[in-house]
Amino acid sequence: MHIVVCLKQVPRDNSVKIRPDLTIDAEGIEKIINLFDEYALEEGIRWNEQHGGKVTALSIGTSEWVEQLRRALAMGATDALLLSDPAFAQLDTIAAARVAAAAIRKLGDVDLVITGRNSTDDESGAFAPALARLLGWPQLTYVGKVLELQPGGTVKVERHLESVIETVACRLPAVMSVIKDINEPRYPSLLKIKRVAKVEPPVWTAADLGLSTADLTPAAQLAERVPPPPRPKGEMIDGPDAAAKVRKLVDKLLEYQVI
Repeated sequence: MHIVVCLKQVPRDNSVKIRPDLTIDAEGIEKIINLFDEYALEEGIRWNEQHGGKVTALSIGTSEWVEQLRRALAMGATDALLLSDPAFAQLDTIAAARVAAAAIRKLGDVDLVITGRNSTDDESGAFAPALARLLGWPQLTYVGKVLELQPGGTVKVERHLESVIETVACRLPAVMSVIKDINEPRYPSLLKIKRVAKVEPPVWTAADLGLSTADLTPAAQLAERVPPPPRPKGEMIDGPDAAAKVRKLVDKLLEYQVI
C-alpha cells in the first residue's frame, strides 16, 4: 500500500511582515511542518506499520525545506519527495494542488493521500478538496478516526463535524484530510534523526511534472489585506464587596444589552 502525506511548511510564529505587493514576508522566521500535517503524517505511518508498503512525505518548497522532510523520515516515513522550482514561489492553494496532483499522478501507484485539515498560515482548508477534484478521487474531510483501511479496497472513517459525527466509506484511491484529535504525533528519536541526517530526497521541477505557466497561475488575486480593529480595553468593576460588584456588573451587561 502506498500512502502519500502532503506537508506544508509554515512560519513558526505569526510575526510576519506584509510586503507592498500584499504578500507575506516571513524572512528570518523558522519554517516548520504545518501542525495539522503532523497528524496526517502520524496517521499514514500508523497504517503503514499495520499494512506495510510505503509512506511518501511530499512537500512543495525550496532546498531549505529538505530538513523538514528528513524529520518526516525520522518520524517513520519511508520516502520523501520535494517539489521545487522557482515557478512554485507564488502558488495559491489551487495551483499548489495542481502541482501536488501532477506529482501524485507521476508516482502512479498511490492508494491514499492524507493531508491536514488546513494550514496554520492561510487557514483556507481548500487544498485537500481541490486535490481530490483534480485527481478525480473521492474526498473524506474532517476525519477524526479511521475505522477501516483495506489496501486495494475501501476506507471507512468518522467525520467529526460541529454537531454530529458521520461514519462514511469510499473506495480507494481517495484523498483524506484529518483533524488534530485523530492521534498524537510521535517524536523522532535521536538515533533516527542521525540516520536520515544526510538523506537527499529526490527533487522534481515543473518540467519534470509537465506543468506549464498557465498551470501555475494563481486562480485568485489578493486585492487587499485589512487587519481586524483593535479590541477595546476592558473595564475593571470596583465596589465595597462582591455583591456590590455583581450588581454593578449586571447593570453594565443590561446597559450594553448583553442580557
